[in-house]
Amino acid sequence: MIRRMLILVCVVALVFPLTLAGCNMNESARLKAALEKTRSERDDLKLRITVVTQSRDHLQEQVNELAQSRDRLQKQVDELTQSRDTAVAEARKSQEEIGKLAAQLQAEVKTVRELQDQQTQVLIAIAELQNKLKS
Repeated sequence: MIRRMLILVCVVALVFPLTLAGCNMNESARLKAALEKTRSERDDLKLRITVVTQSRDHLQEQVNELAQSRDRLQKQVDELTQSRDTAVAEARKSQEEIGKLAAQLQAEVKTVRELQDQQTQVLIAIAELQNKLKS
């Protein structure tokens, strides 16, 4: 019986480490699979990061182009605004000049009428004098 107990203890003593080693092998295989899965996920993430980085770079280029376009358009707006302001100032100046010339024209027209009236009176006076001289 002691012998059987001894055999049983030896078998248990040998089987227990083997069982633990088997569990460790299963655990090792599971860990290797998890490691491979993690590496695969890491590689996928690196690829996605590369794609996102390229997309970001492309978008940044577009933003830079739009900013340059905006700056060019702003420069054109500034130039057109300055041209408009200059044209408005010239139009006001021209309007003032037109007003002055209109007033001067009216004064000249008045002077011409007065001179025409005087000429008519002179012609009448000449005609009367000629009639007096004939009679």
